[in-house]
Amino acid sequence: MKPSKVTTLEGNEAVAYIAYRVNEVCAIYPITPSSTMAELADQWASEGKTNIWGNIPLVVEMQSEGGAAGTVHGALQTGALTTTFTASQGLLLMIPNMYKMAGELTSAVLHVAARSLAAQGLSIFGDHSDVAAVRHTGFAQLASSTVQEAHDMALVAQAASLEGRIPFIHFFDGFRTSHEVNKLLLIPDEDIRAMINPEHVRAHRGRGLSPDNPFIRGTAQNPDVYFQARETVNPFYSRLPAIVQQKMDAFAALSGRQYRLFDYYGHPEAERVAVIIGSGAQTLIETVDYLQKHGEKVGVINVRLCLPFSSEHFLKVLPSTVKAISVLDRIKAPGSTGEPLYGDVVTVLAEAYANGALPTKTIPRIIGGRYGLSSKEFTPAMAKAVLDELKKEQPKNHFTVGIDDDVSHTSLDYDPFFDIEPPEVVRALFIGLGADGTVGANKNSIKIIGESTPLHAQGYFVYDSKKSGSRTVSHVRFGPNPINSPYLIQSASFIGCHQFVFAEKIDVLEHAQQGATFLLNSPYGPDEIWAKLPRSLQQAIIDKDIQFYLIDASKVALETGMGNRTNTIMQTCFFAISGVLPREEAIEKIKESIKKTYGKKGEDVVKKNYVAVDQTLARLYKIDVPKVADSNLEIPLIVPAKAPGFVQHVTAMMMAGKGDQLPVSAMPIDGTYPSGTTQWEKRNISAFVPVWESDICIQCGNCSFVCPHGVIRSKFYPESRLANAPEGFKSAQINARGFPDIRYTLQVYAEDCTGCSLCVEVCPAKSLQQSGVKAINMKPKEPILEQE
Repeated sequence: MKPSKVTTLEGNEAVAYIAYRVNEVCAIYPITPSSTMAELADQWASEGKTNIWGNIPLVVEMQSEGGAAGTVHGALQTGALTTTFTASQGLLLMIPNMYKMAGELTSAVLHVAARSLAAQGLSIFGDHSDVAAVRHTGFAQLASSTVQEAHDMALVAQAASLEGRIPFIHFFDGFRTSHEVNKLLLIPDEDIRAMINPEHVRAHRGRGLSPDNPFIRGTAQNPDVYFQARETVNPFYSRLPAIVQQKMDAFAALSGRQYRLFDYYGHPEAERVAVIIGSGAQTLIETVDYLQKHGEKVGVINVRLCLPFSSEHFLKVLPSTVKAISVLDRIKAPGSTGEPLYGDVVTVLAEAYANGALPTKTIPRIIGGRYGLSSKEFTPAMAKAVLDELKKEQPKNHFTVGIDDDVSHTSLDYDPFFDIEPPEVVRALFIGLGADGTVGANKNSIKIIGESTPLHAQGYFVYDSKKSGSRTVSHVRFGPNPINSPYLIQSASFIGCHQFVFAEKIDVLEHAQQGATFLLNSPYGPDEIWAKLPRSLQQAIIDKDIQFYLIDASKVALETGMGNRTNTIMQTCFFAISGVLPREEAIEKIKESIKKTYGKKGEDVVKKNYVAVDQTLARLYKIDVPKVADSNLEIPLIVPAKAPGFVQHVTAMMMAGKGDQLPVSAMPIDGTYPSGTTQWEKRNISAFVPVWESDICIQCGNCSFVCPHGVIRSKFYPESRLANAPEGFKSAQINARGFPDIRYTLQVYAEDCTGCSLCVEVCPAKSLQQSGVKAINMKPKEPILEQE
């Protein structure tokens, strides 16, 4: 057994690493959150990387998920080992081909970053709606709950499919696992080869359609034979659980990591047990471990092989002492008697009771519930509430947890302050803007710490569905032990605010623990910063005894030729003040990471990043915090008081990042929302905005046409309309003939600008006096915001 390489990867890459090595064809059509798997396969093929047989897999990008599924089906019928990566609606578009692949007993694995389906609204975030929707296609389903498991189960699924002839969906939670970065043990190619039996590969090839071996597959069948033919596959599904467990055992012999179809954690004589699939299992495992240490007899069953659901293996791990079971599904099945996993568990226990095979003296009480839809948080507090509910004489069945259901009253109450995270874990939050480099910098930091120290590291990144230009929050943990905490940080020892605008608009220290460190990127220097903070932020700094650090990263970036990319600068600040690594060692590792990340872009880019790192430490200030909050500034209202009621009470909550607090009754029942609500959302997120130079402008309108957010409006109007114009209002004589008294204005709505600079790129008018100056240019927003 060759030692495994320790590395740091996100879930998508951990899966793609295996899929690429054990397949010959990858049919792709990228869809969030599975896109990274497809993109990596494409990249590796273009770089000439080979699979375990020494060949470069053929990566084919199609024009739809249906096309990708057709390509998979066709390639499999030639005997090629083939895969694809998908999620959500993409998986649903593959259903017709999936029925064929399963009906023809075709060995294959589809890797799915499980995601919500569009119902009352579209969501790009994770739950099990998509994989539950394809349960009847005949595909087996194998689930992973951590980044390491996703890496390992990708291989187990491939090996089991080749032997069992049943195609597999290998799935893991979209975003929560697919985008989590964690330290893992990489499976060596020797172990991958050992898991893939060449005899099974040859048998798969032998079943391929070929002129040299002609036969017919895919006939039309009448009522006389279709039913009987449909039942022929039963033995293959009956023996599949044993095959999967055999492959898990073989993998354990190679890697030392033992998995089972159903893994039980908890008290050996547990009276209350939760059953769950996916990343939520890790939250329950942590909670069960904590409660067990406090004298409670509780346990959790982590389901890996969801289909076919093996009664035999499930009953083996169920404690004989169990009195009550809670089954958690990450899906809603409207109108059904219960969600899929709940239905499976109820059926298994009822049949076992009827057959006298139940390990318990009486049939346990069983309740089912929903959690975590569309990546909704599932915390230890919620896990505890689920287990506590089982103590009641009449526990609530078909419950929800994590929301306030004031309509159907299904929700469980929980204590939001219940916290079980170990004190030795460093917990850091970084607040940035999509595409400002914050997430990328944090991924690099995690890799530096994970691969350069004995510490374990985990990173999870909360994105807004607006993606680029919206708020991102990076949740980063470091600690001496493996970290499998698939929930957001509630109490942070370090908070970095990478955009000053957030300090003005939201409570950036809401999750700061007592004595935490606060790093702020600000255009204001150490002598003026205190007066520029809202009073509530000042008070929080004082009350929580915050260690306050300041840097003008935007200025450093401009002076060192980095443009608006402050990620390297803020990363350097984090290592300089957090103490996770010695400062000099950290700087050296950051520079190594820069060389690796930006080396392909040229030596000039690398040098600019090096200079930015060196300049950073001289511009980093520790602020002496005054004892009194004396600011005249307050965090402004999210929307004006004159906004409509729905905007005030619903939309504004979502804008403030507090949508989790909205009850069911606040939501439109069919997804119908009032129109025009974006007029009330002044995001005010860019530090630089377009400024119009009226004497250079040729009035072509290109900037207004290209602006993706409608920020730039061009108007012409009678000169008389300027009679009551505010001071500083810009206008120019229209340059078209026949309009003697007409003026032209290009107005920029500075609070709506995201700083993309497309307007500057398309502007054709250049100054004849100043090099590099156009009719529209990006300038600092702060001096002109009030006037605009």
